[in-house]
Amino acid sequence: MSDAEQTPHTKMPGKLRRAQILEAATALFAETGYEGTSLRDVAERCGMTKAALYYHFTDKEALLRSVVEFRMTRMIDLISTALARVPEDQPLDRIRAFVRASASHIDNDRAGWVVGSRIFWSIEALKDRTAVVKLRDTYEGLLRAEIEKAIAAGELEDRNPGMMARMILSWVNYMPRWHRLDGPMSSEQVADGFLDMTLDGMRPR
Repeated sequence: MSDAEQTPHTKMPGKLRRAQILEAATALFAETGYEGTSLRDVAERCGMTKAALYYHFTDKEALLRSVVEFRMTRMIDLISTALARVPEDQPLDRIRAFVRASASHIDNDRAGWVVGSRIFWSIEALKDRTAVVKLRDTYEGLLRAEIEKAIAAGELEDRNPGMMARMILSWVNYMPRWHRLDGPMSSEQVADGFLDMTLDGMRPR
């Protein structure tokens, strides 16, 4: 029996049920937006009652926050793993590893990326963004640190590393808006091409 086919009376371990709710909410937030998704919609997709959903999340705001925190934490773990495979003294290769891992994450979790990078930052409903902002800063900080290393090594021009990082992240974040999973190029291949063009404009002259 699939998650969507479970009845409201189906019993699941707490951790599995919470994971199921987060997956369902991610898909619905990506499909119909935050405002267009109700807790009843999420409960129905999980095959549970709305009252049972309240046991795990007190309101829709708490659910959205948990979705974004879960997705961003997993992404940071993936990025950190990718960076660990590249020697510390190769900052340009580490920048590429960061971008490729981000692009791969886009391919593997398109709905989660949409929620994290597009929906969350466009709504006003979420009052407590502290934890999510901290995760966002950690993610951006991983890229900025490698840019600073490349500048120190003379491999990139000595410009504002924060602006450099945001320029790269701007096209990374925009990719899910137009890139098709069934297109001729994967997200990773597109990211490689964009990064080559971006780094060409940052190299010392």
